[in-house]
Amino acid sequence: NILVLHLKRFEFKNALRRDKLDSFVEFPLQGLDMNTYCASSSSASMSEQDFENIPKQREFVVNEIPAAYDLFGVVNHYGRMGFGHYNAFARRWNEHRIEDDWNLFDDSAVRNDITKENVVSNAAYLLFYRRRTFA
Repeated sequence: NILVLHLKRFEFKNALRRDKLDSFVEFPLQGLDMNTYCASSSSASMSEQDFENIPKQREFVVNEIPAAYDLFGVVNHYGRMGFGHYNAFARRWNEHRIEDDWNLFDDSAVRNDITKENVVSNAAYLLFYRRRTFA
């Protein structure tokens, strides 16, 4: 029910040098559709008999629940490898809903005057999504 995406932000040049990648990656705040990338429970690699023998508690794919995800957290990195600063945007959620308001966590300071436009930036490093409907 939680999806974590890690964006590659450092490029290996040689044993002593790695460059910071500041490419802008556009990512959705709501409605990330992962259905295309998810296996279905009736996998072609399994026979019907093999599939029937899987205990129900071990099934982890539920075809009736779409793999739509909403963003609830972003970790940002500023600076370069070995020297830099991290902060995070996050919003509250539970199994039933996700709040609209974003907060910025930066060392010991927390700001709550964050707009959606602030959340998507070229500093994004880790993205945290929750499944819209829990499986």
